[in-house]
Amino acid sequence: MPTLETPYSVLNEVMRDVLRRSGKSAKAEIELAPFNPSILGFVRAGQDVIYVNTVPLSQVPQSNLSEYFYVVILHEYLHLLGIADEREVRRITLEMVNEKFGENSFAHNLSLNLVDPRDAMLIQSWKLGRPHTYM
Repeated sequence: MPTLETPYSVLNEVMRDVLRRSGKSAKAEIELAPFNPSILGFVRAGQDVIYVNTVPLSQVPQSNLSEYFYVVILHEYLHLLGIADEREVRRITLEMVNEKFGENSFAHNLSLNLVDPRDAMLIQSWKLGRPHTYM
């Protein structure tokens, strides 16, 4: 299990990346805790704590921990900034992860698995040169 040093260093990286991209920032803290394994992380309304689930975290290979933390923390940090729409947060997370880590990364694969299937299809259609503009 990682120490809090790893998630906090990733949180600082996320905060810098989001500030660079959007010009926005928020105070945030990290807490590692076990809860429902189908949830990777969450934030509570009115709080500045990002809860990262240690149950799925324990299954992540050591070599992928930083990228895993980046995806989960970025996602929850975007919620802290006030983006409530889950689909939008997942789409932004995928965009930022692709820019930072590339499409062959663990982070990309994790983000792609979390994004709405409609958004994944639209993103793929742009790569093929035939963008879908309607559903």
